[in-house]
Amino acid sequence: MLSYIILLCLALTQIHALAAGPLPSVKCPVKRIQVERLPDLNVAREGHTVLCLNGELTVLGGHTTGFIPTSTAEFFSNGQWKQLQMFYMHDEGTVLAMKSGQVLLAGGLKDNLGIGQSFEVELYNPEDHSFGGFGCLDQKRSLASAIELDSGQVLISGNWYADDGIEMYDGRKSFAAVRDVTVPRAAPYLFRTSNGDVLVLSGVTNKHQYMDSIIVDRLHGDAFMVPIFQHWRPAAPFPCHSETGFIGDESRGHYAYLMTVRDFARHDLEAERHGKPAGQVAVVLVEDTVFSLLPTSCPIPMSTPEYGPIYYDISGIVVDRKVQRAYLMGADKDNRLYVVSIEYARRPASLTLYYTDPLPDCGCFQPTLMPDGNLAVIGGSLRPGFSGDSYAPVASAYLLLLNRPADAKGSSMFSWWLLILGGMVALVVGAGIRWLARRTKRGMPSPAQDEIKEPAPMNDADEVMMARINQLMEEEKLYLDKGLLVTDIAQRLGVHRNTVSSCINNQCGCSFNTYINGYRIEYAMQQFRQHPDGKIVAVGLESGFSTERSFYRAFKAVTGLTPSEWIAQSVH
Repeated sequence: MLSYIILLCLALTQIHALAAGPLPSVKCPVKRIQVERLPDLNVAREGHTVLCLNGELTVLGGHTTGFIPTSTAEFFSNGQWKQLQMFYMHDEGTVLAMKSGQVLLAGGLKDNLGIGQSFEVELYNPEDHSFGGFGCLDQKRSLASAIELDSGQVLISGNWYADDGIEMYDGRKSFAAVRDVTVPRAAPYLFRTSNGDVLVLSGVTNKHQYMDSIIVDRLHGDAFMVPIFQHWRPAAPFPCHSETGFIGDESRGHYAYLMTVRDFARHDLEAERHGKPAGQVAVVLVEDTVFSLLPTSCPIPMSTPEYGPIYYDISGIVVDRKVQRAYLMGADKDNRLYVVSIEYARRPASLTLYYTDPLPDCGCFQPTLMPDGNLAVIGGSLRPGFSGDSYAPVASAYLLLLNRPADAKGSSMFSWWLLILGGMVALVVGAGIRWLARRTKRGMPSPAQDEIKEPAPMNDADEVMMARINQLMEEEKLYLDKGLLVTDIAQRLGVHRNTVSSCINNQCGCSFNTYINGYRIEYAMQQFRQHPDGKIVAVGLESGFSTERSFYRAFKAVTGLTPSEWIAQSVH
């Protein structure tokens, strides 16, 4: 009788969850979020750059209706957009906020319709909202990327339908070519390393052809290939701002980045244009010259049962280092926006999928992180599915309020059904309690504790419990115990073992063993860094794995490499 009561309660919980708005059948937690509509831009635009400078949203360059480049900029102050005149047009140009506080703007598409490249360079001062043209690039460029080095110099690479190479801005007036590249690229990723080097890579050539082999060029040293790119291909957000994915610590000389990848073949692209996403999206962690898959609690959701495919090619990773979360934005055919939140400091990194109601006039564009942790989506083009219209950009401006998740409310009719079902459950529960009381009074055994499955806790309880579990792992390193069981954790916390397993499943989207193995692999990698000449098998067993085989299998599943391959790339 009690089992029927529990099943009915679980069914009611599931019905209520569907009424509250989250999408069903997605492997990670799902939350609907509110949006705030800001006033429209003065100029509809795409191919622009959006920065948050001194707390002000600032929009620079791009092209407007008819694919005509604009030499205007705008900043948001006192509830309105104020327009500025730039010296030059920087449609799909290089824009970099530098440590000096000024913004470097260089190159871009020269003519209407996205044709040609330009030389022009200028600086923007957000303090007084002024522009100053001062020089030209070593070669004409558009869709190039830039990154500032610790020396204050700026490395620039990438081009669109023209020659490529690496050039350097000295931080004052001049630009000079410093190195050729192995293959010309558009909007490449640029990653700094701890020894002052810079890695240059992309998934597409300067003519937007997908590369069969991914070669990584370097500012210093020889080019090399990365094993993980034999299967996973770098995503190609245009433009690419690699620094938005920085998760390292410059003060400690630790340079680490997150980037998105996909496992697709070239022939999949045509299928995507007709409504089927090409390949699974994942996240790669880049530390110096080591590229490894970031272990996540579940795969990044590629579709929802109700609304269909989610398309992620519209943006790159955006990191909020204050809360150690990374965000990846996508959209569906009805122009709902989706944001995958990635808690990258955890192992495995836990995911949450946020989604909005349909936003018919919202452009799909690289989001910009605001000081309060919300995301701004400014301008862009409408992209129902894969394709967008660059000739008809939008002027809309939205804030995605990640810090204020919305609880969708059901209809009044549904509320009445909940009341009726609630009354029925109350009657059944009451009858069940009376039945159990009679069984106990007559000396009949009640169901064994192991036969009772606890309902999944509410989200808030899950988050508190998950924090307690993580604390046990990180402070007491229980994962080093080869025989660790879920009951051991439950006993330490004074709860039922089902509470622990369901919490890990709800919060991390994985099993207890997968969760524990994430900690074990992280511990093994630390040991390899500290003792690179140690025996691999010994480290695996020390990390909590019971056999050599289970260690090797788990290590490759998390990193994409065998332990010896990982050591060769990251330690030696």
